[in-house]
Amino acid sequence: MSRLSIVYVAALWALAGCSSNANVRRADLTTPQATRVVTHVVTHDAKLIGTTVGGVRVTIRDVATDRILAEGLHNGGTGDTKRIMQDTHKRGDTIFTAADGAKYEATVSIAAPTLVDVLAEGPLGYPDQLIRASKRVLLLPGRDVRGDGIVLEMHGYVIDLLGPDTTQALPASSPLKIRARVRMLCSCPTQPGGMWEVRDVVARLVLDNKVVSETPLVYAGEPSVYSGELARVASGVYQLEVIAANPAAATFGIVRRRITIAR
Repeated sequence: MSRLSIVYVAALWALAGCSSNANVRRADLTTPQATRVVTHVVTHDAKLIGTTVGGVRVTIRDVATDRILAEGLHNGGTGDTKRIMQDTHKRGDTIFTAADGAKYEATVSIAAPTLVDVLAEGPLGYPDQLIRASKRVLLLPGRDVRGDGIVLEMHGYVIDLLGPDTTQALPASSPLKIRARVRMLCSCPTQPGGMWEVRDVVARLVLDNKVVSETPLVYAGEPSVYSGELARVASGVYQLEVIAANPAAATFGIVRRRITIAR
């Protein structure tokens, strides 16, 4: 090939390169794009936390600016028990996505790759027993997060004090009968031999940061209900606590109520 031919070919390659570069679509990092983000909030070793217990508040916050990009409620059903708790899952399977399953789906407006904190707080039906969970993830404009999406896991129980009635003074002349309902955060029932068990449920009276009376609560024959009696104590104003514990699963719950014992 002659020197002239070589120069000619090189020129053609250069022109082709310029043409190719001219057609490259450059991302505009100032124009926001709508980006969908699905979040599921699940109880450790259990199901989705949804409407039954008041739902969960989910917040998506820009780490760099501290600006809230989206906020709303994770509401719906607890999901498919068989799918979540019993089926064998393969990599890539969706576990929590169900027609009536709880989820929070948001659309955030971002122009560039954005680091965000996704925070969940709930269950909202138990404001004195709120749990938090969060993840820090990177979102890309226009790249929707679908399926199971971002999964946040919470550990804990929710406890309802069924008795005694702490709104009125109780006599010191008789033992204090305690009844409590202990469920997983998703409202899933607990009972001996069931899918979810809690073997350590305790009631106690606290005065001046000291436990003055304590008793285990045993299964009362009704799903999630446990009962027992606290020994008689002197008159006064106490804090009644019901505690549920499963240390092996890092799962705990507590409810506290002020209680007055009269003469």
